[in-house]
Amino acid sequence: MMPNLVCTTCQRGLKTSTVGVTLIEMASFGPYKVWQADTQKCPEYGIEVVAGFGNQPIMQHFEDGFEEKLEALKRQAVRVIYNYER
Repeated sequence: MMPNLVCTTCQRGLKTSTVGVTLIEMASFGPYKVWQADTQKCPEYGIEVVAGFGNQPIMQHFEDGFEEKLEALKRQAVRVIYNYER
């Protein structure tokens, strides 16, 4: 079992706030990989992080029909979060 994430400010464990968010990794050319994950939030300070990723992405840019499948997934997603390449 993985240890809980802990807020470094209040030193309390983060709590799961949203299960099943869609995280889209963005590269310079656009969407790259798509993951399912959860968000965790500090009960004191409200900071939120994405955690609980699956072992592998649910879609990748080189797959047939990626753009159409991604648009459909975004329409039905509980929440969409983007991770931009820096």
